[in-house]
Amino acid sequence: MRRLLPIVLIAFLAGCAGGDDGGEDRDGPDPGGSADARLVRGWIAALNASDYPAAASFFAPDALVQQTRTFRLRDRRAAEAFNRSLPCRSTVTSVRNEGETSVASFRLRPRMGAPASACDAVVRVRFRSRGGKFTEWRQLPGEAPGVEEAVPA
Repeated sequence: MRRLLPIVLIAFLAGCAGGDDGGEDRDGPDPGGSADARLVRGWIAALNASDYPAAASFFAPDALVQQTRTFRLRDRRAAEAFNRSLPCRSTVTSVRNEGETSVASFRLRPRMGAPASACDAVVRVRFRSRGGKFTEWRQLPGEAPGVEEAVPA
């Protein structure tokens, strides 16, 4: 139980912090957060806790990932390796549903051992999900313009 407390606390804080999720469903705003916003925040909570098996569980088998190159996460082991390869921790600043896909914005910060300069940025990811798992995860080029305006004061 003692080992689970930090993970539960991080998951709770990730769900409470991070600003406006911008999630909207077809019936209007979802004050509890959209399913995509919950998916992103859960994944980030696991990633920030360095719980790579849990972070991997947010990706469907054969999920498409595009960063500097495009590849498929054929299985859970590949998804775990991908999550371990990410050099930064992050805070979710927004999640916006755009119909077939959603776009999440993150404020990066270094994790232990990562150079601060590599993690001083805001990144955006366009993703698709099905059944509570990422099926496509594509990092968008450049910094997210106007992200700070999307976060309530």
